[in-house]
Amino acid sequence: MDLIITQELARARNQQDATALRRAYELIKSANLGKSELDPTESFSPDLFVLCAEQALKMKEPEISEDCIQMYFKVKAPITQFLGRAHLCRAQLCAPQSEENVEEFENCVTQYMKAINFAKGEPRYYFLVFNASVLYWNMVRPFLKPGYHHLVIPSLSQIITVLNQTEEEDKEWRAELMLELLECYLQAGRKEDATKFCLTAAPFVRTQVPHKYRQMFSTMVRYEVLDDLMLREDKQQSIILSITYHINSLKAKLDKNNLPENLEQILRKMYRDLSQYHDQHVPTIREEKILLLFELGRLCLTLKNEPIASDCLQYLKKMETEDTGKLLEMEGLECELDALRLGSKLKMYLRGAVEEQLLIIKRMDNILQRAIRLGNPTTIHVLCTAQWNICLPLLQHNLRHHLRKPLTNIAEILEKVDSLMILLRCQVHMEMAYIEQDDDRVEPAIEHMQKAMRLDSLGIYRDKIKITYRRLQLGTMLYQSPDRPEDKATMAIEQAKKATPKDSARKKRAILVNAGLALAPDTFQIVLDSENESKVSIGKIKGRFTYLCAKARHHILSVDKAAGHLRRLGYENDKDRIVIWAELAKVAWQQDVWDVCRTASRFCLLYDNVKAKRSTKLKRGRKKKVIEGSMSDWAPSDMAMHKQMPPDLLRKIAKVLFISAEVGFVAFEVAEQV
Repeated sequence: MDLIITQELARARNQQDATALRRAYELIKSANLGKSELDPTESFSPDLFVLCAEQALKMKEPEISEDCIQMYFKVKAPITQFLGRAHLCRAQLCAPQSEENVEEFENCVTQYMKAINFAKGEPRYYFLVFNASVLYWNMVRPFLKPGYHHLVIPSLSQIITVLNQTEEEDKEWRAELMLELLECYLQAGRKEDATKFCLTAAPFVRTQVPHKYRQMFSTMVRYEVLDDLMLREDKQQSIILSITYHINSLKAKLDKNNLPENLEQILRKMYRDLSQYHDQHVPTIREEKILLLFELGRLCLTLKNEPIASDCLQYLKKMETEDTGKLLEMEGLECELDALRLGSKLKMYLRGAVEEQLLIIKRMDNILQRAIRLGNPTTIHVLCTAQWNICLPLLQHNLRHHLRKPLTNIAEILEKVDSLMILLRCQVHMEMAYIEQDDDRVEPAIEHMQKAMRLDSLGIYRDKIKITYRRLQLGTMLYQSPDRPEDKATMAIEQAKKATPKDSARKKRAILVNAGLALAPDTFQIVLDSENESKVSIGKIKGRFTYLCAKARHHILSVDKAAGHLRRLGYENDKDRIVIWAELAKVAWQQDVWDVCRTASRFCLLYDNVKAKRSTKLKRGRKKKVIEGSMSDWAPSDMAMHKQMPPDLLRKIAKVLFISAEVGFVAFEVAEQV
C-alpha cells in the first residue's frame, strides 16, 4: 500500500499530474477508513498524510492538503520530523490573504512557531527551523507596510533568536532577517528596542556577513540608533563606512530641515574621497563604490546640487560597469539631472521648459520599459521613483493630462511586482484619478481612488481620498437625490463646473446659490443679500448720509449671521465643508459670480481657527494695543490649533484668502465706479 501511494505521489511530483495526486489521496483516505481496495489489513504509514498534503499544496489543491493534515493529527502518529512538517503545511493553509486579516495572521504565526519550537529541541530537525523561517518570511511580506510592522516584531524576533540558538549555517539569511527586524523596530517607532537589538546584531553582521554591514550601518546612522561616538568609531575602519556615515548623517539632518552651512564643502569632500579611493585587497570595493556614487548623486539631486551630481554620473560612466541594471539607473540619473538643469525656467512654467520636461519624461518612460523587461526589482523601484520626481512639477490642473501614460506605467509595474513603496503607489493612483476625473471618465477614476484608499495604510490621505471618492460617486447618481446637504452642494457645484460659455450668468448664479443654500439653508441667502441694495431699508428719515448708514448697517447685520450658522452647526463634517465651501468660492470666482464668491469665502473662512478666535477676542476688547494681524495678536493655542489642521485644508484656506482678497478688490473697484 505504502509503495503504491508513494509511486503515485512521485508521479504527481515529477509530471505535475493532478490525476495521480487525486488517486494517491483516494488511496490514503480509503486506507485511513480501513476500506482499502487492495488489502484492508495492510499497515499504513501516517507519514504519507503529510507527503500528500505537501504535494497538494505545491499543486494548489488546498482542500486535499487540509483533509490530509486533519487525518494526520487524528491518528496517533510517532513523533518524527513529519510532525513539524504537518505544522508547516497547516501554517501555509491558514496564511492571511491580506494585511487586514490580523486574526488569520496570528493563527498562522502560531502554527509556524509550533513547528519551530518542535524542531529546535533536536539537532537532526534543525533544517525545519530554516524551512519555517523561509516560509514565514514569504507569508509575512504583506505586513511589511506602513502601519503593520508592529505585528511582525514578536514572531520575527523569536525566529531570529531560534536561528541563533541552532547556529544556522546560512549566516547571510540570518543577517537579512536581522536587517528586516531592525527596519520593523524603526517603522513601528520602537527606537529603544532597535538600539538594544543593534548591540548584538551589529557585531554579528560586521564579523560574519561584512558585505551586509554597510546596509545596517546606513540605517543606524540615518535613524541615530546607536550613540554617535560608537558610530564614529566604526566609520574610522574604512573610507566606505566614512562616506556612508556622512551621506546618511546628511539625510537625517535633511529630514529635520537642519542642514549644515558648509554643505557644499561636505559634499565635495565626500566625492573627492570616494573618487580617489582604490583598494585592490577588498573584492567588493568596486560594487560598493558604484552604490555609494549612486547614493551620493541622488542625495545631491535632492539638495539641488547639480555640479556634484553631474560629477558622480561622469565617474560612474568611467567605471564601465557591465551590470545592465546599473546602466539603466545611470540613464535615469542623467534624466533627473537634465530635469534639474531646467531650474527656474520650469518653475515659471515657460512653454519651452515644459515641452523639454515632457521629452525627459518620455525618455524616462522608455528606460523604465527596458527595466521591466530586465526584471530587476531594485532597478524598477529606483526608476519609478525617479520618474515620479520628474513628473511632480507638471501635476498641475492644465498640464497633468500629459502624464496619463507615464503614471499609468508606474502604477501598473509597481502593482505587478507588489511593491512595498505603498505611499508612492497611493500618490500615483490619486493623481491618476484626478486625470481621469478631468476627462469625465468617472468609472476609471473611482477604481484608482479605491486602490489609493486600500494603499493608504497610515491614513495620511484618508480625508482627501474620502472627499474625492464621494464626489466621484455622486457623479454616477444621475437620477437620485442625495440625503446629506454636503452631497447636495457637491452635486450642484459639479453641475456648475459643466456650464458652457453660452449659458447665461443668471443660470450659473442660480446653480451656485443652490449649492450655498444646501450647505447653509438658514443663513446663506441672508449673507448673500448683504450686497443686495433692494433689501436696504432707510425708514422715514432722509438725509445726506442716511442711505449709506442704512446700507452699512444692513451689511453688518447680514454678515454677522454667518457666525451664528457655525455656532448652531458646530464642527460637524467640518473638513468636508471646508473643502466644499472652498470649491464653491473657486467655481464662483472662475465664473465671475462675485457676490456668491464673496459669500462662500466668508463661510469657508469661519473655519479658520486663528481668524475666528482672534476676532472673538477683539470684540471683547483689549487694554493692550497691538498691531492687528501681528504675531503677538495670535495666542499660542491659536497657533497650535492651526498646526493641527491638515496641510491640505490649510492650503485650501490660504487659496480662499487670496480669492477673498481679489473679489474684495473687485467690489472696491465697482464701488469707486459708482
